[in-house]
Amino acid sequence: MALDELSPDLADFARALVDAAGVAGLQPRVTSTVRTRSQQGRLYRGYLANPGRAYPVAPPGYSAHEYGEAFDLVVTPMEALADVGYTWQQWGGGWDGADAVHFELPGASERARQRGRAAEQDPGFLVSLASSIPFGLPFSLVLDFLGIPTAARKNVTPEQEQYLRALAARSGLK
Repeated sequence: MALDELSPDLADFARALVDAAGVAGLQPRVTSTVRTRSQQGRLYRGYLANPGRAYPVAPPGYSAHEYGEAFDLVVTPMEALADVGYTWQQWGGGWDGADAVHFELPGASERARQRGRAAEQDPGFLVSLASSIPFGLPFSLVLDFLGIPTAARKNVTPEQEQYLRALAARSGLK
C-alpha cells in the first residue's frame, strides 16, 4: 500500500510508525490506505453480509480512509498491535482497540462522519436518479438500487436496517 496517497499530515507519521514496528521486529504490513467511495461501499456491503467480522466497517462517505486520513496496519504477532496502537496514541494519533488495525489522524473518524452527513444533505447524481424512481417501489428494489446484495439482507441487524431505511428516505425513496 502506498503511504504517499495519504494526507500529507499523516504520511510521514505513518511511515515512522511502520519503521518503528519493523525495528521492533513486528513485520508490519499496511493493508489499506486511501479507499474510493466505491471500494468503501463494497467493503461495507461485505460487512453487512457478515456482521460477525472482527473489525467494523464504516458506510461509504463515512470512512476516514476515503479522505486519506487513515490507514490499516497489521503486525506479527497480532497481539503486539495494542503496543503499536499505544505508541501511535503517544505520538498524538487516533487509535482504538475496538478497531485495532485502524490508525488515523486525531479526530479523523468524526470529521469523516460530519462529511458523510453533509454529503447526505447534498443529493448527488445517484440520489437524484434514485429520487426519480416511481413512488411505492418495494424496499427490496431500493436495496438493489443501493447495491446491497440479497445475501447481505439476511443478516441485517435492526440498527443496520434502520440506517438503510433512513438513508433511502433522505434520498427521496419510499
